[in-house]
Amino acid sequence: MTEIDENLFRRALGCFASGVTIVTTLQDDAPAGTTVSAFSALSMAPPLVMVSMDRGSNTLAAIRDAGFFGVNILSAEQAAIARKFASSRGGPKFEGVDWQSRVTGAPLFAENSSTIDCELEAVHDGGDHEILVGRVLFVGCPGETEPLLYFQSAFRELVST
Repeated sequence: MTEIDENLFRRALGCFASGVTIVTTLQDDAPAGTTVSAFSALSMAPPLVMVSMDRGSNTLAAIRDAGFFGVNILSAEQAAIARKFASSRGGPKFEGVDWQSRVTGAPLFAENSSTIDCELEAVHDGGDHEILVGRVLFVGCPGETEPLLYFQSAFRELVST
């Protein structure tokens, strides 16, 4: 098997622009969440999504315990909240964040491009990550907004040409 240079691999993956989400759940009735760019639609029938999270993530452990999660798809105006939830340091992540729950109880933010509420359907091995499959129980899409993107290790905004 060929050895892959980790830094080169990371740089190559950084050339793929992705949307930015904050994946949330409840842990002991308190909100928990983290910034995630490894999110994708999986199936339309049944409606399924997938999220990949680092095995060391506290939010991953909370999702496994709770059995549900929310996906908050961020708009271009939400880079600050993406940074806040990406950090494990600092004050409480949910301080000053307007959120509500729908079906499962997962925190869904008020100012997103869209929100998806999921029941945990399956968990798969993904190397140093775990792949969570969520069965979609609720979708909210409040209006048209520009997406927040992640590209080459930085948050970016979409520019029309």
